[in-house]
Amino acid sequence: MNRHYRPDYSQPFRINVTPKEAQWRYLSFRVLALEGGQIQELETGDSEIVAVPLSGEGSCAFGKETFDFSRSSVFEEIPDIFYLPPRSTFSLRANRSIEVAIGGAPAEGKLPARRISKDEIKTSVRGDANVKRGVSTLADSDGLTERLTVYEIHTPSGNWSSFPPHRHDTRDDSSYHEETYYYRFRPENGFAIQRIYTRDTDLDVAIPVQHGDLVLIHEGYHPVVKAPGTNAYYLNFLAGDVRKITAINDPEYDWVSQNWAGNPIAVPMKH
Repeated sequence: MNRHYRPDYSQPFRINVTPKEAQWRYLSFRVLALEGGQIQELETGDSEIVAVPLSGEGSCAFGKETFDFSRSSVFEEIPDIFYLPPRSTFSLRANRSIEVAIGGAPAEGKLPARRISKDEIKTSVRGDANVKRGVSTLADSDGLTERLTVYEIHTPSGNWSSFPPHRHDTRDDSSYHEETYYYRFRPENGFAIQRIYTRDTDLDVAIPVQHGDLVLIHEGYHPVVKAPGTNAYYLNFLAGDVRKITAINDPEYDWVSQNWAGNPIAVPMKH
């Protein structure tokens, strides 16, 4: 299984991963880039779709409605986002060049197409010390999606996130949820390291992540650390057997959630 994808800047869809290519059951993920004046017509097929503007000014049209959107960058603003049910058509238009992330998962079609306003999106801070990060909950309720859950995470320079390490792969009474980590960095030449590991199999990989990369998580614990000087954004789409996520922390690091400073040592110094 390929867990790591780099963007193809020669194509309108810089990232384009289907469930078949990912070798899993549910999630698809694309990042579409359009120049000013370009329009892309899209169909949802059997999936529900959430479209998240990443940058630029444009519009999203579906049914008889057209909604304008703008976002200077993922580090500046919370966006309006768009929900499209299965068997829908919609279009994205660029007034000036835009980038839009599009995640999908199979659904029945119980919910209507709609704009989810930035005013509806909740933001919070998780963790503290060098595990502090900001969380924007774009979609995490039965009233917004049938299967998808969507978060944006902002992590300051040098900090860890997705910590304590947790899993959602059916083991240890966790739910089964596939997950995407789509990364942007400031500055763009920054980097992160994402580890994916278990304690009950031989899975243990460390992935060096660059600006615009996508990492797929389908099993194991999956913490990530940003290099000093690298401020990071990542976009999580999750979909699984049920909508509600039951994640289980690595028991060897669960204590950190009660002591974010992590019992730091005093550096020995000669007097």
